Amino acid sequence: MKTDETPAAVEERPDKQQKPDKNELTVIVYAPRTPAPKTFMWLKTFKVGEAAREAATAFGYQGGNPGLQNVKGQVLDNKKSLVAEGVRDGDTLELIDGGGGV
Repeated sequence: MKTDETPAAVEERPDKQQKPDKNELTVIVYAPRTPAPKTFMWLKTFKVGEAAREAATAFGYQGGNPGLQNVKGQVLDNKKSLVAEGVRDGDTLELIDGGGGV
């Protein structure tokens, strides 16, 4: 006896979970004046400066020169892509201003 599984049956399996896009990163960002972090999903090729501006806007900051730093305290280059600066899926970053904390 041969049984064929329908595509719907395969799709509904718990082990057939949708895989995240390999070109995207999910990153947790903290801001100094906000106790709760926010989670962002960005393309790996997104520029650090663009990501920092998006995060700053989400936290309600205006103006300044927003940037991001990693957990080691290294300030990321705003002109480079996230992946070029070593950002990996699941990383935690801190929102900063060009001269220090926002």
